Amino acid sequence: MPLLAGQRLKAGQLDRLRPRRYSAVGTSTVAGPLTNGDIPGCTITLTTETANAEYHIIGVFDIRATLGSAGTATGRAAIDGAMQSPLATFNAPDASGRNTVAQQWTGTIPTAGSHTIKLVATLTNSTQEAVGVNSSVVVIIQEVV
Repeated sequence: MPLLAGQRLKAGQLDRLRPRRYSAVGTSTVAGPLTNGDIPGCTITLTTETANAEYHIIGVFDIRATLGSAGTATGRAAIDGAMQSPLATFNAPDASGRNTVAQQWTGTIPTAGSHTIKLVATLTNSTQEAVGVNSSVVVIIQEVV
């Protein structure tokens, strides 16, 4: 709803103008094979007061290979179980390959209420691991007045 000239603002409206920041750091390592599996600890549950709240998610994934030619692993954000694009990607051409890859997502959450945002990983085989303690997620929510 727009602010009108001469309108008296309520405290709740002003409070919603302030962006809300949330963060979480992973708690443990998860091994493949795995398809869109949760990275332990990289989950945030939050509540929006209005529909169409804007979000900005930054996800950092620490992925390592324990053997050579481990293939491609991917990371993404999930909002209320819906996978978001684009992907964070990792490829290990040789043994002990490791990389910390980041990705970001922006958009709107169509409904008010409780929402769960988490980082998930797809690890193509048993030689890949997502190192949770070096993975993290930051979420910024901006609500409309």
